Amino acid sequence: MSPPNPAAPPPRADSASQPEPSSRRVTWRERQGVWRPGSVPVNTIVAGTRTLVRALVSFALLPVLVDRIGAAPSGLFIFATTVTGYFTAVEYGLATSVTKYVAEHRATGDAEQLGSVVRASFILLAGLGLLIGTALALLGVVGGPALFGGAAIHGEVTPTLLVAGATAVFYWPSRIGTAALEGLERYDLSAIIQMVSSVATFALIYVGTELTHSVATLTALFGATLVLEGVAAGVLAWPALGLRRGLGQWRGAHLRPVLGFGGGLFLIGLSDTFVYSLDRTIVAAFVGAAGIVVYEVALRPHNGVRLISGLIGAALVSTSSRLVAQQRGGWLRELALVGSLYSIVLTVPLVVLAMLLAHPIVVAWVGPAYGRHAVYVQIFLSYWLIGANTGVLSSAITGTGRIRVFVRITVISSIVTLALSIWLTSAWGTVGVIWGTVIPSWLGLPLWMHFALRHLGIPKARYAREVLVVGYLPSAIWTVPVFLAERVLHPRSLPALAAFCVVALAALWLALAPMLRARWRRMALGEAPGG
Repeated sequence: MSPPNPAAPPPRADSASQPEPSSRRVTWRERQGVWRPGSVPVNTIVAGTRTLVRALVSFALLPVLVDRIGAAPSGLFIFATTVTGYFTAVEYGLATSVTKYVAEHRATGDAEQLGSVVRASFILLAGLGLLIGTALALLGVVGGPALFGGAAIHGEVTPTLLVAGATAVFYWPSRIGTAALEGLERYDLSAIIQMVSSVATFALIYVGTELTHSVATLTALFGATLVLEGVAAGVLAWPALGLRRGLGQWRGAHLRPVLGFGGGLFLIGLSDTFVYSLDRTIVAAFVGAAGIVVYEVALRPHNGVRLISGLIGAALVSTSSRLVAQQRGGWLRELALVGSLYSIVLTVPLVVLAMLLAHPIVVAWVGPAYGRHAVYVQIFLSYWLIGANTGVLSSAITGTGRIRVFVRITVISSIVTLALSIWLTSAWGTVGVIWGTVIPSWLGLPLWMHFALRHLGIPKARYAREVLVVGYLPSAIWTVPVFLAERVLHPRSLPALAAFCVVALAALWLALAPMLRARWRRMALGEAPGG
């Protein structure tokens, strides 16, 4: 990619870079440009493929680990490879800030502030990497043996967490590459890198478990691919940023908006840490390392749906930021409406199928011994029946930068979730931490939606009419024949389950394709109402 001229960013032909919606005639060249590399449709499709690949790798990896190294070592491996996720709040805050401000400053042509954001954020992430690495090393030496006291893995705990700490030192500065590439609206390239990384991770772990049962060695293999993923993204992003030596500052006024906005996102990310990452610590403390595997059986289908629900919105953070910088609020609202509709149509049928087939899926995936925990999957997934449309709205709000009220909502929700999870896990075991996560999510969603639509200037009646009714009604009708077909066919093997899901989803999505295509073209090609 040739470096752009910061003073005049190259015109983009994707859906969100056309003039405000109007009824003008659309040329053939503009229709073709909707599908150019880096456009919203291409970014979304490639990111969706990335989500599918990562979900398949995640599902395939768990039974391989349990079968080859045992439940307790698998629990330690999962803990060590996700313990960096305890600091996801830091990455979510700073990396998303980089993505937003790279898009914004390129749109306004402010090359000096762009340089300040990238340079200072890199130094900050490198410092955080050292701090987090030190914290993980101390955890490995001081707290790890007490947390994982089982004789089978006692000697593995300290070296494994030391490896996780070393990984963190390099992982955090490498995130600047992914954040900058996505700020350039090249989510497609970022997704391709992540797909290659996921497949490489699975191959390395698969071969590694043939050669060794050392959890520390397997954790090192996992961490190496994560670091290389960020480095590869940085190599691709750097030429397109067009930064020059000496342009920008390492500290000062240019960085204050980034730190302020990033601080808000940090607190939102911290709630995510409480809601998900700390669950494993709670389970380990009250149930034991093997309990983490049971929790993962419920969590991984939930995470798969969560990724799918967010994949459309995930490709819109930089686009939303650019539209705000260009003062094109009409396009942002149209993008939020159409994206939310697509997200519901994509996510809700998957949730219905996963809940309906939870027991046979779990049995075919990890074995009959875990079949009784299928209800945990259903409890976890229940939130996404109503939360399927939040990813796009969240990205649009991030683009506006108006996140103060959402910080308050998420901080309160995270405190309630943490307290409830500890209490219910101490009383009920692993299922308690799942209920502790789901209950506050259900209760807090209506308030979150109220402020989200108000901040974006979308009337509730319009959102209900153009998104909720159109998105949920076909799925509700489709559920009836799918339920009856499952009772007649009883799919039980993985191939049979996969075939049943593919046919059921294809029937619904093909039926809805003309409506979805028409709705996208109205918005993307300039025929939707503005506002």
